[in-house]
Amino acid sequence: MSILVNPWSSGDKWMAELQSNLPDEQFVLWSDVDDSFDRQSVEMVVAWRMKRADLQTFTNLHTILSMGAGTEQWQRDGTPAVRIVRLADPAMSDEMAAYALHWVTHFQRDFDSRFGADDLGRWGSSSGTYPAPSEHRVGILGYGTIGRRIGRSFAELGYPISAWSRSGTDDEGVSSFAGVDELANFLGSCDAVINVLPNTPATSGLLTAERFAQFANGSIFINIGRGTVVADEAELVAALDSGPLRAAVLDVTNPEPPSASSPLLTHPQVWLTPHIAGSTQVRSAAKLISDNITRIRTGEEPFPVVDPATGY
Repeated sequence: MSILVNPWSSGDKWMAELQSNLPDEQFVLWSDVDDSFDRQSVEMVVAWRMKRADLQTFTNLHTILSMGAGTEQWQRDGTPAVRIVRLADPAMSDEMAAYALHWVTHFQRDFDSRFGADDLGRWGSSSGTYPAPSEHRVGILGYGTIGRRIGRSFAELGYPISAWSRSGTDDEGVSSFAGVDELANFLGSCDAVINVLPNTPATSGLLTAERFAQFANGSIFINIGRGTVVADEAELVAALDSGPLRAAVLDVTNPEPPSASSPLLTHPQVWLTPHIAGSTQVRSAAKLISDNITRIRTGEEPFPVVDPATGY
């Protein structure tokens, strides 16, 4: 039996790391597969995405181990009904926390307005004050592995933390908001809202014009989860033009990248980055995936396994 590996890049590096961790396993790189390849031998797939028609030819497939944190690509009609294992890599969470820290600090300390062209080369030309971290509440929309890592990063620097999730949290020092009934209070209490929600039926289109109106005046919106959380980009733009939003930092959009005619590309209050807030690091990710393969081999349950009922 074999494990099929289908990375989007760095195939040789992935193969080397996986084989080093599990020298007795038979890994097959998808790009090397030819017509003689025995598809019935595939019992596990390690990949970011794969055509459903190809997955259906692996008649003994029982597990897909995702190379990324998102799993919506494995939950579409036509995908074999097998176990899906998410990648929960602390290295990726660290990167996303650093990204969030950068942008919250950027606006909290008014770097967007204090250092314009007229200030360049002039020592001490900027003036004014900015709120202390203790006066700048950071809200995390989606409080799982990544959300908690982001929260810890800000808490260590003295920022008050609010967290919104489906069921809430009892983490010490975190103001918890749970469910749609508490979403408005959450949004209105934050100076910066960082979205890390996955793409699920419950989160798609969550932020409507009504929800954007519930943000605090002068707050910022940072999206490093999924672009589908925004119901309509025109409603986001309206919240920037007329309030309450001061700025939006978008690492993800829907579609991605934005269409050539999208106002997000030229809006002065929008900062776009090309889905780079966090990336899969081959060495650490391969180790986590290898550990899950070992669990499967020894009859243990890998983790985290996607719950079809919630979509993550």
